[in-house]
Amino acid sequence: MAGEEVGLKLYRFYEPRGLKLVKGLGQYVWDSNGRRYIDAHNGNGVGFLGHGNQHVVASIKEQLDRIYIASSSYDLDVTEEALDLLSKIVPPRYDNVSFLNSGAEAVELAIKMARIYTKRKKIVYFTGSFHGRTLGALSVTGNKRYWDGLEGLDLGTISVEFTKPEELRSLEGSEVAAVILEIIQGEGGVNPASKELIEEVKAFSDKWGSLIIVDEIQTGFGRTGIHWSFMDAGLEPHIFTAGKAMAGGFPISAVFFSSEIASKMPSAMHGSTFGGNPLALAALRGGLKAYLADRVWESSRESGSILIDKLRETLGSSRLVKEVRGRGLMIGVDLKVNPINVVKCLQKKGVLATRAGATVVRFLPPYMINKEDIEEITGAMASCVGGV
Repeated sequence: MAGEEVGLKLYRFYEPRGLKLVKGLGQYVWDSNGRRYIDAHNGNGVGFLGHGNQHVVASIKEQLDRIYIASSSYDLDVTEEALDLLSKIVPPRYDNVSFLNSGAEAVELAIKMARIYTKRKKIVYFTGSFHGRTLGALSVTGNKRYWDGLEGLDLGTISVEFTKPEELRSLEGSEVAAVILEIIQGEGGVNPASKELIEEVKAFSDKWGSLIIVDEIQTGFGRTGIHWSFMDAGLEPHIFTAGKAMAGGFPISAVFFSSEIASKMPSAMHGSTFGGNPLALAALRGGLKAYLADRVWESSRESGSILIDKLRETLGSSRLVKEVRGRGLMIGVDLKVNPINVVKCLQKKGVLATRAGATVVRFLPPYMINKEDIEEITGAMASCVGGV
């Protein structure tokens, strides 16, 4: 009707959880009714340092009182401080970094750099992978449900079966700029890359001169019990991406690469209005202080081992559970049924989790979860699996 006000509504690409969150602290969140939940969904893993992390909060507040609007063309104290802290956990060969806002943006830049550096067009990726939903990142994402409505686009990519590394061996690679992979596929189902696949990736790169890009957006920054998962895998990528947890949940991502690669990049080949802005770097500075002070990667390794063992012990006799797998605090329970009903049941019991792939319930809790939280998670999971 004329003159009638039409309210703006949020369009969600995900099914709403039916839960209004009003507070977060550490590993917990509270809803509008005052109920507490263990947050093992964790903003899809970004809140690894916990809600309201005081290092992050203090660092952002400090920067707000200084300067919070500046292009990355300018030098800032917060940039120098963040880089100094970051250098403590990044291997020396990666002496260049570019800051962006999201994981997909980081993957876009990594792909562009590989193509420019090698002067080749093709990118190899693996089935089950997830690297983002922008066009370039989507072109190397193996889950085809994200391609609905975009079928037929030729984006210069080649798919290889994640569980059949021999396919890579037989691939002609003279036009391949890079192979991109996750050491543990996150959204695809918490699937670890086999030793055979890692060796085939290295051999392919050596044979054809193609670059290796490792996506550490979810696995990195201590989530799997080590700074970067490629360090455990015995792989040295030419480029790697990071994001999610680095800044305590604040939007930032990064691409790490060598001076050799940097020397071949044309001026203004990439840019981002908000990439590496002062507040994002302040959050990163605070996140790194928390990470180093609390030795977060060690807590992740120890708590993750306990949680995985407890889930295996508790769910081992369930006829609906195929496998419990994971590393550190990146954990998946693979079911013989659709996991959606289990995720909903967990929420009713005070545990927030998410799905991964077609059959996996994924847990991505903050590093400070304790024994009581682990008991609560495993008890809720046992009850929910029994009730499916």
